[in-house]
Amino acid sequence: MTTPLRMTTATVADTDTLFRLMQLYYFEASGWSGEEIQPDGLYDCARTDVEASLREQPTWARLLWWEDTLCGFVLVDDVAFQGQPIRELADLFVLPTHRGKGIAAAVVAALVTPQSGPWLLATWRKDLQAKAFWQRNLPRMGVDVEIPSDDTESHFDMCLIRRGN
Repeated sequence: MTTPLRMTTATVADTDTLFRLMQLYYFEASGWSGEEIQPDGLYDCARTDVEASLREQPTWARLLWWEDTLCGFVLVDDVAFQGQPIRELADLFVLPTHRGKGIAAAVVAALVTPQSGPWLLATWRKDLQAKAFWQRNLPRMGVDVEIPSDDTESHFDMCLIRRGN
């Protein structure tokens, strides 16, 4: 069964759209992150940084569309984890009006394939809502989950997710 989710790779032309979505993401996170809004009315996410990331990392950001309506974004980073390169499902943000539709599951299904190998999923320890979401839903998404040894110095809870053949 196909879902009405469509992911499009964000380009430099999408800078303003992604920047505005990221401001909503930072606003929502401010409840647990403690981040304060800047004097200019924005959170600490500069438009110029978003544009530079889109230029330098062409596959970094994807815009999420549900039935042709913009509903969020996902950021994918290439990182080093335990001395090895790995893809990270860095940030996944779905607008509140679109939550509960299976969007996160569709994103994971599209990105985490048997050919893509393991992915790092890091969740802020203070983000209790996201932690609960992933704990509840990862088993339903058909991925294998491995919890690496705990790093008490980190602000993140980490897991490796992969899809078997």
